[in-house]
Amino acid sequence: MVLDRDIRLTILGNTGVGKTSLIKRLKGEDPTSTEKTLDITVEKKKIKLLSHNKHSKLSLERYRKYNVIAVDNPGDFKLRRKWREAMRKYKTDGILFMLDPSQGVESQRVAMEDSFNYFLDSLSLDPDKADKKAKKKKTLFFFVINKMDTINNDEEKARSFIDNFDVVIQDYKMTFPFAKFAEAFISVHNSPYEDIDGIFEKCKQILY
Repeated sequence: MVLDRDIRLTILGNTGVGKTSLIKRLKGEDPTSTEKTLDITVEKKKIKLLSHNKHSKLSLERYRKYNVIAVDNPGDFKLRRKWREAMRKYKTDGILFMLDPSQGVESQRVAMEDSFNYFLDSLSLDPDKADKKAKKKKTLFFFVINKMDTINNDEEKARSFIDNFDVVIQDYKMTFPFAKFAEAFISVHNSPYEDIDGIFEKCKQILY
């Protein structure tokens, strides 16, 4: 009997960074046909990760499927209170935070700070209780640099860009000492599916 597993992620980030497009690529849909996200939407897809074929035919992992439960959220500043609602309601395994090097740093830094604060709020509205829960919570914070084509797919430039957010990321690490951190560099519209699949392969390795 093959036991499926869940990968639950809340996808956050500024407006226009590619949150909905990433979900569409995962589902095999056209990522260019997106409208502005105005409310919380939950997308589900059962996938068999490409790495499964590397496992022995006797290994359960070769046949296991993963239910990706992606909670898409509006990026608009006025709608960000919905982020706390989503993280509290769906009890996700972690945050997949998307960044866009073609957008300004400051607005995205504010969005990252908001995701940090709302994630804490989702644990408890009492700051002391939230901090105590955070110290024990095992979760995943995955930072995805999208639109790599806008910087000529230069990973060095991407790493330089994400360095702008290091102070906020260090707050994440200090507040959630048992959390795991990962990063990926993609262009949602034209990266090969293997790169999209690779994001969720990393999630699987970290969570399981």
